[in-house]
Amino acid sequence: MYDTIKIKYRVTNLPIEVLEQEEKSFLWLGVKWCPTYNDKTKEVNGYKTSVDNLNLRLKGGVIFCNNSLQKWYTGNNYELFTYSQVVKALEKLDSVLPFNVYDAKIHYLALGIVIEEEAKPILDTWLSLNGKQPTPMLGAKKQYGKKFYFTDYNVKGYDKTFEVKIHDRIKLNKPLFRFELEIYTRNLNKRKNSIGIYTVRDLIDKAKYQMLVDELLLKYDKIEKQQTIPLSKLTNKEKEVLALFQNQEILKQYKIDHSETYGNRRKVYNKLKKLSNNKHLAHLKEQLKTSLKHTLF
Repeated sequence: MYDTIKIKYRVTNLPIEVLEQEEKSFLWLGVKWCPTYNDKTKEVNGYKTSVDNLNLRLKGGVIFCNNSLQKWYTGNNYELFTYSQVVKALEKLDSVLPFNVYDAKIHYLALGIVIEEEAKPILDTWLSLNGKQPTPMLGAKKQYGKKFYFTDYNVKGYDKTFEVKIHDRIKLNKPLFRFELEIYTRNLNKRKNSIGIYTVRDLIDKAKYQMLVDELLLKYDKIEKQQTIPLSKLTNKEKEVLALFQNQEILKQYKIDHSETYGNRRKVYNKLKKLSNNKHLAHLKEQLKTSLKHTLF
């Protein structure tokens, strides 16, 4: 389930080369560090190194490491990545990085799951998330996904088969849809029901792992989707509400102009969604739940 993680580790005893911002490479923590420069001033602003195909940056006494944990450990992110694999991946990561990876702070986390389904029929139903419409994801002059951008997190879904073909030149013989949540840990921690993701050690807390699984599924549930509801069973008022909530441009303006009645109409629409006979949406939800359940082992 985990994909990209961004971690940082504060160093207490810096070498003299760093303290004096020397313009030369040096050996430290068993690896060779090379200076990096400010584009404008051309002065040294930090150092970089590479360990086992991982790029590390040292700036202001902090070592930064950003990478896709799943791709680094398994070579791809289109297959299942389970909790037990995560544990082994972090053990390996700790053995190659020049610091205790479990004590490193984590400030960004990407969660993802793949199901064997055609992406377009799924994405065609996506209307909005928290009132915001999605941005098309483009590749090779083709739209292959949709993404919602927010301040503390992003949500996206895309044709994984197509993405792997154009980026990795790998041809998969089955249709794959990938759903992802990219989130800053402050969003997970500064809330009423805090999950508490502060260090890498929290990523292997099984209870917190389960909560992150639930968080991913919750974000999918909150995406407003095109509903298939038998109109013959609806009153005129219910038909009006359905038409309103299935047109995102009109809904956005309605919420501004008629804030006093929006809440009541939202309640009506939520009841209408329970009447939906869209078996495809129900099937997709079960597919996601099943795949996420398999990651718990």
